[in-house]
Amino acid sequence: MDFDQMLETWRAQSTAPQYDVNRDVLRQALQTEEARARRSLRFRRRVVWFYWILGTGMAVWAGFWIAITITNGWPAIYAIAAGACLCLFASAVGAFWMGRGSQAELEQHFGNTLQEEVRRSLALVDYQLSLTRHWIFFMLGTVFTVVGVWLFSWTLNSSQDIPQSSFGWSLFWLLIVVLALRGLYQSLRAMRKAKPKLELRQRQLRELLAALDARE
Repeated sequence: MDFDQMLETWRAQSTAPQYDVNRDVLRQALQTEEARARRSLRFRRRVVWFYWILGTGMAVWAGFWIAITITNGWPAIYAIAAGACLCLFASAVGAFWMGRGSQAELEQHFGNTLQEEVRRSLALVDYQLSLTRHWIFFMLGTVFTVVGVWLFSWTLNSSQDIPQSSFGWSLFWLLIVVLALRGLYQSLRAMRKAKPKLELRQRQLRELLAALDARE
C-alpha cells in the first residue's frame, strides 16, 4: 500500500477514530516516499554538479586564454572576447549554484514520532517545490554556457586561423551546446510535470499532520 492509498484509508474511516489506523504501515509509506524523493534529488544534484564543474573548467580555460592572448601579442579583440567568455562562464557557474536551492529545512533535526516523520516528509516536499521555483537560474546558467561556448569557439578559431567550417571543432562545440540544451529541456519538463504532484502531496501532508496533532 503506497502513501496515497494509505491516506485514502485514513480519510475513509467511519466507525473508528482516525488514530486507529495502523501507524506502522503509514510510517512505512512515508519512508518509502521519502526514499524515492531523495533518489530523485541525488540525481538532480549530480546533474547540477556536472554543469557546475563544466562551467568552472571552461572559466579557468578562458582565463588561461586571456593570458595566452596577451603574452603572444595577439589583437586586443581576442583578449576582450576571452574576457567576455570568462564572465559568461563565471555567471553560469553562479547561476547553477544558486539553482541548487536552500537545504536548510532538510538539515534540521526531526524526531522519531509519526508526526515528526510527516514533518520530515513535508520539509522534503517543500524543498522540492522550492527547486521548481529556481528553474530560472538553471535556464540562465545554460544560456550563459551556450553563448560563452559560441564566443570562445569564434575566438579560438579566429586567433588560430582555423576554418570556421572545420568539422572536428564544429562537432565538439555542437556537442557541448546540444548537451546543455538537452539538460535544460529535461529539467524544465520534469519540473512542470512534478509541480502539480508536489503541491498535491504538500496539501495531503499538511492535512495529515493537522489530523495527527488534533488527536494527540
